[in-house]
Amino acid sequence: MKDLFSKSMSRRSFLAALVAGMASTAVDWTKMEALASTMEPKSDYPVVVIGAGLGGLAAATHLARTGFPVTVIEQHDRVGGYATCFQRAGGNFNFDVSLHWTVGMGRFLEACGIKDKVKLISLPELFRIILPDYDITFPQKDPEGIVRILSEKFPQEAGGLRSFMTMVTDLRQEIMKPIDPQTIDSTHPVLWSMRAQTEAQVLDKYFRDSRLKAIMACFGLGLSMPPSIQPGIMYALMTGFSVIDGKEQIKGRCEDLSNALREVIEKHGGRIILRTEVESILTKGGAAVGVRTVDAKTFTARAVISNASGPATFGKMLSAGVLPEDYQSKLRTYRPSASTFVVWLGLNQEIREKIKGYNVIVSDSYDAPATGEFDASKAGFGLAIYDTLYPGYSKPGKSTLTLIRDDSYRFWKRFEADYFANRKEAYRKEKERHAQILIERAEAKVIPGLRSMIESIEAATPLTNIRYTKNPEGAIVGYEANFNNYGSVRIKNRTPVKGLYLASAWGNPGGGFTGAMSGGLGAFKDLIEDWGKKI
Repeated sequence: MKDLFSKSMSRRSFLAALVAGMASTAVDWTKMEALASTMEPKSDYPVVVIGAGLGGLAAATHLARTGFPVTVIEQHDRVGGYATCFQRAGGNFNFDVSLHWTVGMGRFLEACGIKDKVKLISLPELFRIILPDYDITFPQKDPEGIVRILSEKFPQEAGGLRSFMTMVTDLRQEIMKPIDPQTIDSTHPVLWSMRAQTEAQVLDKYFRDSRLKAIMACFGLGLSMPPSIQPGIMYALMTGFSVIDGKEQIKGRCEDLSNALREVIEKHGGRIILRTEVESILTKGGAAVGVRTVDAKTFTARAVISNASGPATFGKMLSAGVLPEDYQSKLRTYRPSASTFVVWLGLNQEIREKIKGYNVIVSDSYDAPATGEFDASKAGFGLAIYDTLYPGYSKPGKSTLTLIRDDSYRFWKRFEADYFANRKEAYRKEKERHAQILIERAEAKVIPGLRSMIESIEAATPLTNIRYTKNPEGAIVGYEANFNNYGSVRIKNRTPVKGLYLASAWGNPGGGFTGAMSGGLGAFKDLIEDWGKKI
């Protein structure tokens, strides 16, 4: 594993590592449709999808649109996973569970046939960051403007800033070009040069000032990993695409996306069964042949696509002995990603014209926290002030915002047994304490008088995430995408069990709304190709 990113690794291996995360989006639809058309009658190819998160919904959408009978089984009372909403204060407030911004969503809306049903709007700014010495707002789709703003504050770093922005621009262009494994080092020099670098090493290469490094690290936020762990290529790609292409948000609520996918599935004859939990994946001769639910119902299938977590899919749903030992050993090296602490606030007044910024990042320090370190009073956090997106997001006279920070499951683990035994007094007291810490810090840094405006408040911890999604440790982006689990060494959507595929943040390419939908598309592609080989 260590040698995979060494100087001596083969060009072919490196190519796989670099493009694996994007391969599932580069689908030849003409080929897929041609393969699908050879599979008749379609009734002989039933598919069961475990879970109605975005990955499962995306996979089911593609199957339903190409005529295959598909059944989606979801344990929750609604579709979407983290892409859902909830109401409070008698319906006065409708809160998004998770989405604050996205990049590159448009191509997935088009691929799923819902581009006319889900509207994307550009954020008013890339983001605003508040640090001890700086309060900076970065413009959308303006790399030169970003360089100019930062060069004025860090004139000694102007050269590094220009070189860095040139690098991420070149990287974005390189990743869009065809790659020849034999010449990748010369045709894609940026990709090749970064193959063994962490985000921290990339930042060290271009910048000296620790304050500027802290600012630049915020351009690649999204996977909840410190710069010392996050692969530099992933950081640079996220930075390049967000800086050049800009960030977007769904106009309305994120559940509009989930419901649009559901409508397409059902329109084309697919079934979605809610409030039903899958207990086991049925196998015969080493191949997946269906599922059994906790209420003892059996659904037979030619293939099973799992949108459930990796640990649940492989550790709970499959019988012992089905997975090869070497695959199980590899799974044991993976760990869940970070979780979050979230506070949703409904305010009793309109703040659209009073507060600057939509996507606001706040940090009291320039130092990245050490791995595993956690202090609620010092941890960086973000705000999504939804009403600055467009007029009418909230009801007249109201405002909606979210406070969010990365959180440590280990901190909340001490409450877990009591939490799931419905003994929550101590847990609720601690949750309220953490919520008030975030509110006080947001009031001091961003929204003066915030506490006096609050009409509705709700908060969620990693245990809340476990309760609603069953994701181990309340993970928000599946398996952590560190050097041991990204690119060519990341778990594939095609599993060693014939007919069993992954379609979620736990598979490939990983987390986020676009990542999960990409995984669903990738699972569909793998399944159709496998079926095509048998005809």
